[in-house]
Amino acid sequence: MALAGFNVCAFAAPYPLGSMTCADIGKFASEAMSWRESGIKKDEALAKLESRSFNDPVEKINLEGVLRLVYGRYGDSWTQDSAGNVMRTDCEAGR
Repeated sequence: MALAGFNVCAFAAPYPLGSMTCADIGKFASEAMSWRESGIKKDEALAKLESRSFNDPVEKINLEGVLRLVYGRYGDSWTQDSAGNVMRTDCEAGR
């Protein structure tokens, strides 16, 4: 399940990742989906993200974008595995 036409500034080509990899993006998407599935609210998830340290400011921007998708309509149909796979695949495709 790819995100056809997905285009957020932080995710535009060339895909700026900082020190992260597309696998890291996918891993975070799965983690964020597990938060959602366990009942953690979006504002609590954002607070968890705020408590992390980043090597490059774009990393936080990217993960905020992932959170918006996980807690938005796309996340309604995702599982932990599919969220990770979709976000990793979209990253690798430069979306």
